[in-house]
Amino acid sequence: MIRPIASVASTVLVLGGCGSAPPVDRETALAALREAAVAYQEAASAKDAPAVVAFYDDDAVMVPPGAARVQGIDAVRDYRFGFIETPGVELVFELARAEVADGGDMGWTLAIGDITIRSGDGAPTRDRVRDVHTWRRQTDGSWKIVLDVWNSEPPSP
Repeated sequence: MIRPIASVASTVLVLGGCGSAPPVDRETALAALREAAVAYQEAASAKDAPAVVAFYDDDAVMVPPGAARVQGIDAVRDYRFGFIETPGVELVFELARAEVADGGDMGWTLAIGDITIRSGDGAPTRDRVRDVHTWRRQTDGSWKIVLDVWNSEPPSP
């Protein structure tokens, strides 16, 4: 009598452990990621440093061009965002692409930023920046940047 009960119990444990995670609605996750990316871009264009920093995960890593890596939220908070701090700088972003992993917990975005620097009486300087973010979905459903890498496009001929 003990043998069949043990067999049934082990079968229940095995089948119970085989359950899969609930399906992820990737379209909803992608829409939320796009919304977060656009909100980040709006905060950057508005030169709102606290709002920009709020989009970074506690363990975020930034890889600025030609500079040392910036690791962790405290270092991100202390980072000198030149486009925010420099007078006469205007920044406009366009979200070029966004993707979400099948699991719905990670995603990435590519934004193109047009930077205009107005200084003195001369013609403004322009820079076109490619900004790639890797995002992690938080337990509350929001998205935070875990990796930020950017560089400039080559100058137009």
